[in-house]
Amino acid sequence: MSGPSADSGAADASTVSVLHVDDDPAYLDLTATYLERIDESFEVTSETDVDDALAALDAEPIDCVVSDYDMPGTNGLTLLQRVRDREIEIPFILFTGKGSEEIASEAISAGATDYIQKRGGNDQYEVLANRVRNAVDQHRSRVALAESEERLSRFIDQSPLGTIEFDDAYRIVRVNPAAEEILGYDESELLGGTWIPFVPESAYRHVAALERDLLSDKGGYQSVNENVRSDGERIRCAWHNQVVTDADGSVIGVFSQFEDVTDAEARKREIERTNAVLSSALDALPVGMLVEDSDRQVIQVNERLYDQFDVDGDPETAAGRDCRELAVELSEKFADPEAFVERIEAIVEKRRPVDGERLALANGETLILTYRPIDLPDGDGHLWAYRQAPRAG
Repeated sequence: MSGPSADSGAADASTVSVLHVDDDPAYLDLTATYLERIDESFEVTSETDVDDALAALDAEPIDCVVSDYDMPGTNGLTLLQRVRDREIEIPFILFTGKGSEEIASEAISAGATDYIQKRGGNDQYEVLANRVRNAVDQHRSRVALAESEERLSRFIDQSPLGTIEFDDAYRIVRVNPAAEEILGYDESELLGGTWIPFVPESAYRHVAALERDLLSDKGGYQSVNENVRSDGERIRCAWHNQVVTDADGSVIGVFSQFEDVTDAEARKREIERTNAVLSSALDALPVGMLVEDSDRQVIQVNERLYDQFDVDGDPETAAGRDCRELAVELSEKFADPEAFVERIEAIVEKRRPVDGERLALANGETLILTYRPIDLPDGDGHLWAYRQAPRAG
């Protein structure tokens, strides 16, 4: 059903659009007058004919149908069936003078939201208005919840992160496609079970403790763990776990999102090993060394450079320092500080190798500069080497 009444609700959520169907025009007018007076948010459309009522449902958003039972050539239950056949699930209230438990039971069984018997006096309109308002509010809440759940479901299914949803007993109730790909299991193989299939036995206690912490603290935890794919391959995954609670604070589930970081972890370890070797190699050199990145920030310096320029502190803490500022600081050791800073800037700008350039220090000694432009994974870099010139004689 593509018409505007297919559970779309009124265009303005602050209004309640009511379609009242009754073969008595005078009663329709009276009912509309009272309903709109009792609740100013009501907008009542009145129809005496079933076909006209269906046309009104197709033409404009309707929040609730109120229908008489006995009408010429048909009845309210037939109208209800024709409305439901159009896949319109808005509230439908039977408001009729023909009262019997049999009709009321038949109406509810047929899918009517409510059944109200017409009575004398104005109180009946108060009752009708309250029933309409309650039915519409409940329907809107159900629709909003369903839409929210649909959005969440789409987000989970389309997320590049593996997602596993657990219930309050920590049983798996959902596994998204990314999780299937990472772990190698089909969702059907994991539903209703626990995390045991994809957690190595050596980590059972750790994960069980994490489960207890999650459910008791009702918070979120992050960790990097070893996991086991369905084919037995061991992988490393970064997990982000979050408990979901209801309005009373009771746990209703846990969402675990994760990604395979096996390659990233391996690269990290390789970089750490490389850096350790590089650091040892630099410290073993008889020359002062400085490496900077494309943003002119220090990547690494060795102890020899600190010794040459009599710099206090630990060379390892120099990483991330601005090399321009460091050049100004070191320039105080040279016979012509300003010329030293200008020369460094000129070399960086040209990015051409420099070999054996002699720099006079303020104490009368001389340093020999070697420079090489280098290519780094994230851009251009610079390597500087300073060695003490042999003393004359």
